[in-house]
Formats: sequence, structure tokens, C-alpha cells
Amino acid sequence: MGDDSKSRRTVLKGVGAASAAGLTTSLAGCVSQNGESDVDGAENLGDEVPEIHLVAPTAGANPFRNELADIVADNWEEIGFDVDLEELEFNAHVDQVVVQQDYDASLLGWGGTPERIDPHTFIFDMHHSSTTGEGGRNTPGWESDEYDELAELQVTQVDEDERQQTVYEAQEMIAEAQPRTYIANEGGYEPYASSRVTDINPTLGEGLNSFWNLTSVTPTDDDTVRFGYPSEIISLNPMQDLATPDRQFVRLLYDQLYRIGEDGMPTPWLATDDPVIEDDGMTYTVEIRDGHTFHDGEPVTVDDVEFTYNLYADSPTYSSLVEDIEEIETSGNEITFHLAEEYAPFVANVLGQVYIFPEHIWGDVAPEELVDFEDEDWIGSGPFEFVDWERQAELQLSAFDDHFEAPNADNLIRVPGADTAQLVNDLEAGQLDMVGAVPQPTAVNRVRDDDDLDLSEFEAIGYAMIEYNTRREPFGDRHVRRALSYGVPKEEYVEFIRDGMGTVTHSTISEHNEFWHNPDVEEFYEDLDAARQELADGGYGWDDDGQLHYGEDQ
Repeated sequence: MGDDSKSRRTVLKGVGAASAAGLTTSLAGCVSQNGESDVDGAENLGDEVPEIHLVAPTAGANPFRNELADIVADNWEEIGFDVDLEELEFNAHVDQVVVQQDYDASLLGWGGTPERIDPHTFIFDMHHSSTTGEGGRNTPGWESDEYDELAELQVTQVDEDERQQTVYEAQEMIAEAQPRTYIANEGGYEPYASSRVTDINPTLGEGLNSFWNLTSVTPTDDDTVRFGYPSEIISLNPMQDLATPDRQFVRLLYDQLYRIGEDGMPTPWLATDDPVIEDDGMTYTVEIRDGHTFHDGEPVTVDDVEFTYNLYADSPTYSSLVEDIEEIETSGNEITFHLAEEYAPFVANVLGQVYIFPEHIWGDVAPEELVDFEDEDWIGSGPFEFVDWERQAELQLSAFDDHFEAPNADNLIRVPGADTAQLVNDLEAGQLDMVGAVPQPTAVNRVRDDDDLDLSEFEAIGYAMIEYNTRREPFGDRHVRRALSYGVPKEEYVEFIRDGMGTVTHSTISEHNEFWHNPDVEEFYEDLDAARQELADGGYGWDDDGQLHYGEDQ
């Protein structure tokens, strides 16, 4: 490498002259002028380190991350790796990386939905060694016995201050090991037609995609809200391992006992009140609403709730969600959960995430058929009910008027777009009312200048990240992962590619999730000399062409 004109080519094509000048200045000292370095590696070289297969989004799927991927690939080549950059559409990307786990490194995002404000998802689900299998959230396959102890301990700590300290320690360990490079919490602006919809209600982590926004938004001229998003719906089956865009619409169809409120705390939903907690946190009793029905008119009963939790226990995807429930009892409209051991986030992470199923529809579905089951009407009891789904065209929902919290819009139509730019064009043309994605800066400025449109600002608890498949060499070596992390230009990503939208992050828990975020973890900024030093410390060396090799003794 060593060709500076190539090294930052994609950023400069995506920003204005003033930003480009600032970017050039900010890079001083980060990228060598001739590819040389004062860092000495191993003297006796072994085999060449294998090529890195980096999977990233297409420009249509996510233009910001697409630009970042080019820079990262250049930087990694600058420090001695060969990089094969593959660009995939969102669904194919998720399938290859999350489901099949067939990748070396992947630039993707992790959605920060309100259900994930409790740290358990980030600390346990994404990093505990028990979740490394196909479909598990520990997609890097990172394993550490010492870390597992912390992840398991925080589950049992009902005292929030004690649990906070454990969560802090876990974040420090993740930062040191770098199974993923956490890049930025991607907050920003999402556009909507202020002349056509009111009662916009963006929330932390999700913006216009939030449950509370989709139920509160009100059309001014007709009875329909058209919502655009730059990916298709893959599935409406709550038993599938749903991508975030799918989950955001599934939860409109199905109720939970509790929903995560706008403040990030569990709020009673199908339950009438907070649970009664007894036996030192081992027993939870919940009373469910009387008189509520499923979309087909059948009553929602405590038996449906009990059936649902037993169904989840048989689920190949979500059985771990209810594994701490030892016994369930019902009496009248009350259901009591007896736990096998203390589980601090039980209300938020179990009672607030299990969708309630109608037993009269799912009762005959065998456990091995749950993931593939197709309910042609997707009957739930949520605030919206299913109308029609033309894949690759639109998903139509209508208000369930008998719901205790019926939505303001009579009809909600979700429209997938080829990319965010096209969706903004459709918004400007009056074909959409909201877009649940952050446009590029030029489009943001265009929206600002349009009297019929407006922008909704939100902060994120999810993030862009690069994850490394530790099952493959050389990514099982923390020195390699740390070196690659030093090749990621986090500040340029936020300040120039995203035009200041979002915040740089170094931890799995966002700074906007204030109580649980540890502000003192080890930080990784772009520093190619530090990357080379990390590789040298790991016993690697370079040949005369700057290509990275294992040391002979490795």
C-alpha cells in the first residue's frame, strides 16, 4: 500500500470540501506517508498471515458503513494484511454472518431497541461462551472462563449498585480482548412529513422505529401512515431469530406482559400492575387484564400466557429466555413464576420480551416446526393486526380498535426501499410519511429546507461494530484483534462520514445508557503505529514488501 491518494479515497468522495480539508488535517500522524514504520517485528518469519475476508454493507444498504469499510480495508492493508472486501445487502449479510457465521470479519450494526437497555443482552447474550452456536448472539465465538463468571454473576445481583460494578468489570474485559471493535452509537436524524403526520414520538435507541412512535403517530389528511425502511421484512414469526427491523413490527402484532417504556423501564402492558415479587426474588406473580381478545375475537386468558411460556421452553431459538423458570402456577387471572435461581433482569428480559401466543392457533405446532410455522393471518393481540404482506413491496397492518391502547393511525404500511436515498426521494414526493433510517448529510440538509418535512433527532444505544470470527486464524489471537481495532477511524466515521451524527464508542454499552455504561474502558482510536506494535508484541513480523507473517516460533 502506501498510496495516500487511495487510502482515503472513499471518504473524500462523500464529504464537502470543508469537511475534506478537516479530514486531511485530522489524519496527520495516523497514516504513514510511505508505508514504513519504526516498529520491529519478528526477525525470523514463518507463513504469511491469511487474507482477511471482510463482509460489509452495500452503499444501498448503508452508505455510511459502506464508506467506512473501504477505509478500514485500506488501513488493514497498510499494516500488512491482504483484505478481500465483500459487499452484501442487509438480509444476505445477516444470514452469512449471524446465522451461518461464515466470515472472517464483518462490519454490521447491532440494534439498540428498548428491550436491550438492561445490560444483560450486551453482557451475557452477546459475550457469554454458551451463546456461540449457530444463531447465537456471540457471533465472534469468543470464549473466556473468567468473563463467563462475571456475566453469570450480574444475573444474580438484585442490588443495582453491586450489579453495576460487575457490569463495569465485564466491559473492561471485553475492551481488553476486542472480540468486536465498537465504533459508534449511530444516533442522528430521521425524516418525516410534518405536513402529513403529527404526534411524532421518537425514543432512545430507535427514533422513528420505536413502538411508541408507530402507535402514536397520527395522519392529518387520511387514515394511513406509510413508513419507509431500507430493507425488507424477513419474517413475522416471533419464534424465528428476528433481525431488529422484523422485531420492530412483530411487536406491533403481539403483546407482552410488560413493555419497555419510553424511559427504558418495564411498564405494565397485558399485566395490570407491577409484579408481586416474593421469596427473595425467586417468585413473581402477575395479574393479566380481563376482557382482552386476540385479533380473531378469541379471549386472551391466563391459560394462553401459561401456554406461551411453556412454548418458549420448547423453542430452539428462545428457550434460553425462560430457562430460569422452574415452575408456573395459575389461579384466576394470576400467573406465578417460580425461578430456579435469582435472575435480576427477569421483568425486563423475560416478562418484557416474551410475546403472548394464542393457544388455539399454536397449540398443535411441534417444537421442531416452531421456527418454520406460517400463520397466514399472524394472529396476536397487539395494537395492530395483520392485513396483507406483499414481499418486496409492502406490509399492511390495521389498527386493532378493541385494543386497550389502540394506535392513532387506522392503517400502517411498511414499504421496503432499495436504499435510504430513494426513500427520502419518495418522502419528498409524498409517497411516504416517515423514513426509519438516517439519510446522508446532503439529504438531511434538503429535508431541513423543505417546509413540508422535518427531522426527528434521537440518541442510540446500538452501534456500528466490526466483529472478528475467533474460531478462525488469526482472529483467535487478541493481538490481531487489537491491532485491527487500531485500524478503525472512529472519529472520522462520526465527524466526517456521518457529518457529526452519533458518538464514538469503545464499549458494548452506550454512554446514553448512563447507569450501566463504564466510561473508563480501554480506548481504541485510529493509530496504525500502535497497530503495528500490537502485532510485533504478538510475535508477528513483516517481509520486505510490508506483508505480515507469523513469527517462525508461533
